[in-house]
Amino acid sequence: MRAERFWRGVAVSEGLALGRVLRLHGGESQNIYRATLDRQDIEREVTRFQAAVELSRRQLLSIKERAELALGAEHAYIFDAHLLMLEDRKLLDEVEAYIRRERANAEWAVRVAADRLLAVYEEIKDDYLRERSSDIEDVTRRLLVALSGAPHTRRVTADAIIVAEELLPSAAAELDFAHVRAVATDAGGWTSHTAIIARGLGVPAVVGLRELYRHARTGDEIIVDALRGEVILHPAPRTVARCREEMAGLRRPAARRSGLALAQASEPLRTLDGVEIALRANVELPAEYEGVRRFGAQGIGLYRTEFLLSQRGRMPTEDEQCEAYLEVAALAGAEGAKVRLFDLGGDKLSADDVGAERNPALGLRAIRFCLQREDVLRTQVRALLRAAARGRLDLVLPMISDVAEVRRARRIIEEERARLQREGREFGALKTGAMIEVPSAVVMADALARAVDFFSLGTNDLVQYLLAVDRGNDEVADWFRTLHPAVLQSIRRTLAAAETASIPANVCGEMAATPAYAVILIGLGARDLSMAASSIPRVRRALAAVDAERARETAAECLACETADEVEELVRVRLGTAWPQLFPPNSLPAPKRER
Repeated sequence: MRAERFWRGVAVSEGLALGRVLRLHGGESQNIYRATLDRQDIEREVTRFQAAVELSRRQLLSIKERAELALGAEHAYIFDAHLLMLEDRKLLDEVEAYIRRERANAEWAVRVAADRLLAVYEEIKDDYLRERSSDIEDVTRRLLVALSGAPHTRRVTADAIIVAEELLPSAAAELDFAHVRAVATDAGGWTSHTAIIARGLGVPAVVGLRELYRHARTGDEIIVDALRGEVILHPAPRTVARCREEMAGLRRPAARRSGLALAQASEPLRTLDGVEIALRANVELPAEYEGVRRFGAQGIGLYRTEFLLSQRGRMPTEDEQCEAYLEVAALAGAEGAKVRLFDLGGDKLSADDVGAERNPALGLRAIRFCLQREDVLRTQVRALLRAAARGRLDLVLPMISDVAEVRRARRIIEEERARLQREGREFGALKTGAMIEVPSAVVMADALARAVDFFSLGTNDLVQYLLAVDRGNDEVADWFRTLHPAVLQSIRRTLAAAETASIPANVCGEMAATPAYAVILIGLGARDLSMAASSIPRVRRALAAVDAERARETAAECLACETADEVEELVRVRLGTAWPQLFPPNSLPAPKRER
């Protein structure tokens, strides 16, 4: 029996789960680890490598054929070099020999052989030949993806616990989440994609584990304890027994809370002093739709459309998008849905033609991508206008930095509305809002408020850009401080600008999903919050038991603080004294973590 091993990380979606590892590869960006094979598995590994070579060869032939049709034979020659590499017996024999000699997995053997070949190319003085090293990298990535063996849709066993370096929307889109029990990843923080996806699906998740992915193997027994921020690989029998007992204890009160949530879902939410608050849902994956109905969300405050790309592996057509938006509109009902334009680039899911950038978070992404690729923008706008004829939909412009971007986008929207009218096609009213998530948008909030119909505050990126901290990088998680005074002052400034212009403002970042943070948002003036649907009952219970005027007083004290530490301590003291129920375990993501 293998000894149990412990990892500590950040619990980002509470709960406790026992199951078997389903290890997800990261695709082209995956890091390759060395695994030592048993002797009886060596020839099977060689066969797996040969199958990957053949699959890659067929894919390249298909790509070359399409390129010749679209661009002409003179532009498709590059794929001949890639095909020759896949037929190079010296290279293939070297990989197979390494697998046999070192008893190494095929991924490692491919990486070793490729690195050796790249070292040779680096010594070549001829610039043209030296630049061909990029072809080696392309072929290597293709082989590694082929070796991952990922089908378009993964069938998940009933006790699957996803273990990955990071769970991106593109990977999540390929999973059947009906039976996923939990998620554990090496990377990530409170507002990482993994955290957002897990909370949206209501499954336990621990992130920032470092090296778990390297040591876990599909089929290994594992416990994800998102109450304590722990993961246990190869748990001992006594540990499993203790886990089962604790899980049974958790299910009983959870069932009672679920019944209460359903009973309250149709009632308006008011604070103790009568201030009405709207709670809406953030959604992306179809697996999250059921939660919108179950937890009584007042419409959809943010629909992330990137899933439409990951679902099909290509840019969806106008009709395909229209059908998806109609489904979302029907789900949202009379309260409507705010649909964000494709937020491509940066740390988001990228389209196939969005290449790697030196600094993607500051590069061609979101509204910049949409305005540069007007064909993509116009198709999405037409689909939304058509769907708006049969449901209430609003359009959200992501990562707006100045009024000029809003004007350009609105001009395109008007042009497509006029074109649909000339074509005699049905379309509906479509309000346009701006995502406030970069510092320049906060500074220009008054002008932006006069240029749009509503604001959506994306607190995840707002914290990231204000504090210059990558929200998905656990190495700098201690610097990602949601209660930093600069963040609170930016939120207050934005809400004040919206109030002055008499436009609605919705806070749709993960900040709204934490009860104590939600109280501070109410104190800052927010009256419309959007979050993962599974978080709505907890936030509803918290806000129904607080006084908005007292929250305003506490928020005013927070605005006068000079450091995030001071704000966090003040919040714990003030809110903890008045409303101790706001601080159950993991109610605030801890800024400091043990390793």
